[in-house]
Amino acid sequence: MGKDLKYGFRMLLKSPAFTILAVAALALGIGANTAIFSVVNAVLIQKLPYKDPDRLVMVWEQSPRTSKTNVVNPLNFIEWKNRNHSFEQIAAMIAFPQSLSGDGEPEQVAAMIVSHGFFPILGVQPLLGRWFTPDEDTPGKDNVVILSEGLWRRRYAADPQIVGKKITVNNQSREIVGVMPAGFRFPFSKPELWSTLALDRTRAARAGRYLITVARLRDGATISTAQADMNVLQPQLIAERPQFNSKWGITVVGLKQQVSGDVKTPLVVLLGAVGLVLLIACANVANLMLMRAAGRSHEVAIRSALGASGWRIARQLLVESTMLAVIGGALGLAIGVWVMKLLVAALPATISNVSIETIRIDITVFVFAAAVSLFTGVLFGLAPALKAVRADVQDGLKSGGRGQAGGRSVTRNVLVVAEVALSMVLLVGAGLLIRSFAKLSSVDPGFDAPHVLSMQLAIAGRYREDDAFFNFLNRTLERVRSVPGVEAAGTGHFLPLDGMGSATGFWRNDHPKPDAGAEPITQVTVVMPGYFAAMRIPLIRGRVFNERDRKDTPPVLVINQALARQFYPNGEDPVGKRLNVQWNHPGTPYEIVGMVGDVHQTGMDKDPAPALFIATLQEPTGPVNLVLRAHGDPKMLTQTIQREIHAIEPDLPIANVRTMDDFVSASVAAPRFNTILLGGFAALALVLAAVGIFGVISYSVAQRTQELGLRRALGANTWNVMRMILVQGIGLTLIGLVIGVAGALAVTRLMRALLFDVTATDTLTFAAVSTVLLLVAFAACYLPARRAAKVDPMVALRYE
Repeated sequence: MGKDLKYGFRMLLKSPAFTILAVAALALGIGANTAIFSVVNAVLIQKLPYKDPDRLVMVWEQSPRTSKTNVVNPLNFIEWKNRNHSFEQIAAMIAFPQSLSGDGEPEQVAAMIVSHGFFPILGVQPLLGRWFTPDEDTPGKDNVVILSEGLWRRRYAADPQIVGKKITVNNQSREIVGVMPAGFRFPFSKPELWSTLALDRTRAARAGRYLITVARLRDGATISTAQADMNVLQPQLIAERPQFNSKWGITVVGLKQQVSGDVKTPLVVLLGAVGLVLLIACANVANLMLMRAAGRSHEVAIRSALGASGWRIARQLLVESTMLAVIGGALGLAIGVWVMKLLVAALPATISNVSIETIRIDITVFVFAAAVSLFTGVLFGLAPALKAVRADVQDGLKSGGRGQAGGRSVTRNVLVVAEVALSMVLLVGAGLLIRSFAKLSSVDPGFDAPHVLSMQLAIAGRYREDDAFFNFLNRTLERVRSVPGVEAAGTGHFLPLDGMGSATGFWRNDHPKPDAGAEPITQVTVVMPGYFAAMRIPLIRGRVFNERDRKDTPPVLVINQALARQFYPNGEDPVGKRLNVQWNHPGTPYEIVGMVGDVHQTGMDKDPAPALFIATLQEPTGPVNLVLRAHGDPKMLTQTIQREIHAIEPDLPIANVRTMDDFVSASVAAPRFNTILLGGFAALALVLAAVGIFGVISYSVAQRTQELGLRRALGANTWNVMRMILVQGIGLTLIGLVIGVAGALAVTRLMRALLFDVTATDTLTFAAVSTVLLLVAFAACYLPARRAAKVDPMVALRYE
């Protein structure tokens, strides 16, 4: 083996062009696989970084209308906690930003309000201090907070004596009782601060649904037994509160399943794509090895004549192929590290919110890269080795054998067909995503995003009285509207495409009240006058809110077209009609004063749902997001607007300063990421396939020089020779296309969840990809065909 390694190394150095091409192809394939596998390993394979993570579950209420998971009512959570038999502990949480003031510039930080069992359930010990205690979940004793390690270092200079000190959170003094270790967070959240969830049973009974719950299973309990337990409990809760709980269910989901659910399909698709790229690279290198082996047929024949067995020669060739794979794997691992860093920076929120800190080249990824390298070495080295085993010694020793052998290698042709077929599958997948993304990008969001700036005003805990809150909003909007360059300004408690939202039940006032649990649901946005003008949401009928819509006037609302189409069909005018809305005052009749255009509130890929707008001056609601329309670049006004706001409230934190273009871009980040990545892999596959076709046809021409010279001598013209070579290459491509179409029809069905307004069997995509592959194949064959057509008969025949 040592001799084989030394000889193989000398042979690789002797053929630098071959070695560089082979190593480059393998490095790209292995590097891409390593990078994607590092993400898959972190998100789908590795255990979550908590104590006994397999026993962690999330418990949801289940919507009676969609059967989808839904957030939890506080009183239901209390009952689950007291009456379940499956959980050691169950905790509730809600993500809600909080403002910090004093000890530096005021700022708003991402925060979570959690019940005391949250930290013990996850089992992660604090870096400093302690967890919350049960009595700190009660109103009046909830004046404690826990900091993240990052906030502790950034704002408080990693003070080792921080525990026990007081800070100002939402204008109230809070005691720091702990600091969590670096990297700790709950999936889909990036909090820097945790405070306690003080639930009062009386207030909880009047609240809606807004909590997220996590639980730890008891010893011996499973997700199935926990689900059965909750199925027994739910009818009891319905009987006790039929108006609120009728038709609602309870769903228990494993935390790992919850984390990986939305990202599993795109990651599996991308992993499959890079696997295809690696197979294409292997086919390419195998073809190079076969061509090289054909050129070494004389050497192999001499070895056999001197007594070497076929398997001894095959081992030598396998050693050389494995050396190539190891070199390519080492380089691929370096490429994988670089690509992984790019991926981590570009990951959409759906993936990066899962466990971005754990995406790294660890021992699992290293073993994967090593295994892939060794596997590919054997895979692409197998065909040349088997060919050497079956080689004819007598033919190899003939001086003229090399001029006639290898012109029509079945193995090389099969490899080319495989490359084309695999490339077809990848290109069709990429083409479908490109078509899908193009259609998604052309969707009208329902508002005019350019020139709109938004910022969140951290008013939580600042205004106890409604009049003070209204005064602040009116003064703020007045000053903002007076800034030169501002066209319009307003506020909304949630903005379109920001990932947040509110909903409520409602029914037509002139219709009977639906049964409990059967009320229609609509999205709700609470806005100040000027919101519709700033967002340029078109008014279809009636009017929008103005300063006269106040608490002491009859409640009014504005609806969107989707709600009007569904509940006022056949052209019925909704303006002037009344809706009973279960918002802050359940069943209160609101008069519809206007109808506006539909807005994509939750996502560009989702049809606009029924929605209504309520006046902030009638129903004060937080949070507060300021939106303003500028005549030019809205970012240029950021500092001026902040100065105007701080002239009213000097220590008010302002956060999430973004343009609405940023919201639109973020809403399509995941499909854009998938499209770019799969498109890049498909382009790489296309290049490798083109190189493979070019290499096989070029080698075929070189091996058939004598034959081509003889044909020219017997009267074949330039076109006859070119056509013969082109037919060979295009014929292989057509066979690959047929196989690839069949493969693509089977594989792309797995991508349905990733497509928008495009079917997995889109005819235009299949036709376009086939055309591109044929054109690439023609270009790859054309140069060898021209060279073949220019063969001089005298030169070709003189050698013999």
